[in-house]
Amino acid sequence: MTDRPLVILAAGGHGSVLLDALLSAGRLVRGIADPGLTVGSTVFDVPVLGDDTWVAEIEPSSVSLVNGAGVVPGALFRYRLYNDWKQRGFQFAQVVHPSAVIGRGAFLSEGSQVMAGATLQCRICIGENTLINTRVSVDHDCIIGSHVFVGPGATICGEVTLGAHVFIGAGAVVLPGVSIGEGAIVGAGTVVTRDVTAGALLKGVPATIRHDRHS
Repeated sequence: MTDRPLVILAAGGHGSVLLDALLSAGRLVRGIADPGLTVGSTVFDVPVLGDDTWVAEIEPSSVSLVNGAGVVPGALFRYRLYNDWKQRGFQFAQVVHPSAVIGRGAFLSEGSQVMAGATLQCRICIGENTLINTRVSVDHDCIIGSHVFVGPGATICGEVTLGAHVFIGAGAVVLPGVSIGEGAIVGAGTVVTRDVTAGALLKGVPATIRHDRHS
């Protein structure tokens, strides 16, 4: 799968960062699919080839896709984009910036993305379609679920578990051994010191629950 040409779905802010990471790693990017860009235009000299209709006409086994959608807390667009194309038979490539550090025994699932300057220590597991952003630190033996977003500069200490669809804001800190339930949102700069229930919204130092979105 990693040897296939790549097609990026969306090349806005996050998509452009992904494209830069792929080119820096010497990956072969066939083109960009983005309905908001003009066919024939380029981003970093990579051509815009069409929109979703163009992608739908490609043989799924001939390319791997890259999910260029950004993340808004609580929104599911990035997940739905991934899930839709998976159901159509496409596979998603991993993206790892060459400056990222990946420890021994670390496992990255399909479609996972690790941005510049990130450090992933030994024996961690990163779920599918999960985004580990710029300068994130994930320490040993963490389990990061599928469709998770970890914002720039966040610190995830050792033996932390993040459920599916968790959002960790920029600069947040999750202390060792903490478990954060599915769909929880941790605000930027928050320090999480204890386990968090699914759907919670946390802010502050130390973190307090401001609103439970499942209540």
